[in-house]
Amino acid sequence: MQNILISDAATKSVYWYSEEFIYNSVVNFLRENGYKIHKNNPQKETEKARRIVTASKFFKKEVIEVKGFPHYYHSATRESIPAKSPHAKSWFTEALFNSFVNFSLSDNAEVAMALPNVGRYQAIIKKLNDYFSINDLYFRIYLVNEDGSVEVSNLNYKNKYAAPTPKEA
Repeated sequence: MQNILISDAATKSVYWYSEEFIYNSVVNFLRENGYKIHKNNPQKETEKARRIVTASKFFKKEVIEVKGFPHYYHSATRESIPAKSPHAKSWFTEALFNSFVNFSLSDNAEVAMALPNVGRYQAIIKKLNDYFSINDLYFRIYLVNEDGSVEVSNLNYKNKYAAPTPKEA
């Protein structure tokens, strides 16, 4: 995994496991690594709002589904608290499915997803590694840490070098 610390451009007023923070962190990471970020088509009114990053580098296009972590608002402390429920599995499953659907959004695009780097998502990813590796399937994952740094991984652990190369400092 590659770990790149990004600037404080990712909004500090937003909870680090929110889709907005994940989106901003991944966009900054990609830009810092030479990717061009493309504008996405607006969602249809009947579709659920989703965050998708479309980026390209060296004529290779990537469509990245962004998913946060389920949380709830605690009225006593007035804070948003990460949920410790089975919702995380549903959110991960939805992001994975949407990533496969995103394949049809662009010709010759690779699909990926961006998630907060939390233990529950890591456990799910670990369970999927064997399937993707045995079947030699490529699927990139951007894991965003609380400080906004991004770790790039692949569900196919045999495909270690499929991540963007960070710029040398």
